[in-house]
Amino acid sequence: MIREITESNQMEQGKTLQRGRRRSYGRLRPLGGVVIALLLWEFLSVSHAVNSAALPTPIATFAAILSNAGKLATATLGTLEAWALGIAVATIAGVTIGTLVGRSQIADAATETLVRMMRPLPSLALIPIAILIAGLGLKMTAGLVSFAAFWPIFINARAGVHQVDNRYLESAHALGLRGLELIRRVVIPAAAPMIASGIQVAISLALVVTVSVELVGGTGGLGQFVLLAQQGNATATMFAGVIVGGLLGWALNALYLKMIDRMLPWKSQGERS
Repeated sequence: MIREITESNQMEQGKTLQRGRRRSYGRLRPLGGVVIALLLWEFLSVSHAVNSAALPTPIATFAAILSNAGKLATATLGTLEAWALGIAVATIAGVTIGTLVGRSQIADAATETLVRMMRPLPSLALIPIAILIAGLGLKMTAGLVSFAAFWPIFINARAGVHQVDNRYLESAHALGLRGLELIRRVVIPAAAPMIASGIQVAISLALVVTVSVELVGGTGGLGQFVLLAQQGNATATMFAGVIVGGLLGWALNALYLKMIDRMLPWKSQGERS
């Protein structure tokens, strides 16, 4: 009997160890692509397959990050300020207008042509108009960011509202829900996974537009940091700004996914199944 209990405990410990190894492997696996990219970067730098003056080594780039940590932190905060303001405006406008249009067949038909015309319009092409309206600065950058981020949120909100199951609406009507109360308690929760996906797309798009506008317009942030480094022929410093921008995008996306996992657990479960 004691022997059987001992063997059972050993088997259970073995299974626990295997589960722990699988978890560790699962956490380390995403780093594989990063390691391969760094090795390829190092090879291209030291082999002179690419002009070494145009492609510093990873070590030189990381040294530039450390030596410019203060300036990079200030630039990152500037980029985050414009990004956050643009995303906030785009989310409020996109969800509100997308929901209202999705609930009305007349409004949907009336806006279809306008959406098809405006959605492909690149935000950078609007910089001269934005400068005339808002001048150079935070308002101009945030305005262009909100314009670019609005479309994926609006389109997903409209589609999500379209796809709300009629059974939910019929049940809500039977309970006496109408107007804004119906939208708040039934339509928005049912369309939430689609809206969340649109915001996720907008988060990355908004960061790209923010840095691009800063780069072209010289309005501060990481874009201007990269521009000044390029003009000063400080290649490693320029790459440092690019790497920090990439890390910022990864961090924003990871934080958003964690938040969505808490707020909409059924969405993440549906994606995994």
